[in-house]
Amino acid sequence: MAIALATETRDVPFEVRPLAGSFGGEVDGFDLGELSGRCSPETFLSEVCRHGVVVFHGQSLTPQQFGELSRFCGELEYHVLDQYRMEEVPEIYVISNIVEDGKPIGNPKDGFGWHTDQSYLARPTAYTLLHGVETPPEGGDTLFASTEQAYNRLDPELKARIDGKTAVHSYVYMRTGNANYMKDNAVTTALTDAQRQQVPDVVHPLVRTHPLTGSKSLYLGGDCIVGIEGMDHAESRKLLDQLFAAVLATENQIALKWRPGDVVIWDNRTTMHSATEYDRDLYRRLIWRTSVKGEIPF
Repeated sequence: MAIALATETRDVPFEVRPLAGSFGGEVDGFDLGELSGRCSPETFLSEVCRHGVVVFHGQSLTPQQFGELSRFCGELEYHVLDQYRMEEVPEIYVISNIVEDGKPIGNPKDGFGWHTDQSYLARPTAYTLLHGVETPPEGGDTLFASTEQAYNRLDPELKARIDGKTAVHSYVYMRTGNANYMKDNAVTTALTDAQRQQVPDVVHPLVRTHPLTGSKSLYLGGDCIVGIEGMDHAESRKLLDQLFAAVLATENQIALKWRPGDVVIWDNRTTMHSATEYDRDLYRRLIWRTSVKGEIPF
């Protein structure tokens, strides 16, 4: 049963303006460092769920403040690639092309290809937060697509066909068996045995129900999706390609153009996203990332 969105959402201490496109919003003039004293987590997350993606401009947070903001949103996850976690705040996963003392300070290439964060977990990520500490003046956009809108636009016959279907999501497959992922992302080191044990394969519904709104969305994962249970590979791939095409239709997409200091939070239950390239030789980029654990999809 869906839980109603917080009734106090009109008491939020900031105004969300619509982004250009069919979903998403942006906020100016509000210090996220003051958030916990101004509204409840339920109110804040209700706004995120309402818009799908919200960007807060002009933030200047320390790692500790960003960690506190993230914990305000729920139980945090630790990324399986522990070599890119921030030492002082290990819940923060660092994405960067910056090299110091001959060593990358973060993952130099991560998040490329359309995906939903950590769908390969039994309790996948509910919300992702990114803080753009240093962002290039051109390139490096993040693209978002609404999986909720895509599901709503499917024809009834296709909805009936995928009703009750489940799919296998596998981090190990993504990192070792998916050529597209390995081409687009920086897969420079093999997974350790300990890392493999953290991420056994999981099965999730192709259509999931949002626990707060009751809405339904396609849940495709991305490069980690191995196939649909009960179908042979060719049939499964054909259907998945059809569903991905529905999600990535132009009318379902928005592009976020980063500004230095931006903090972006999105709902992984109703969106997919993809990083885009920038001139790595010309510009520095430093992004802090945290993720909030979600529920078992249903």
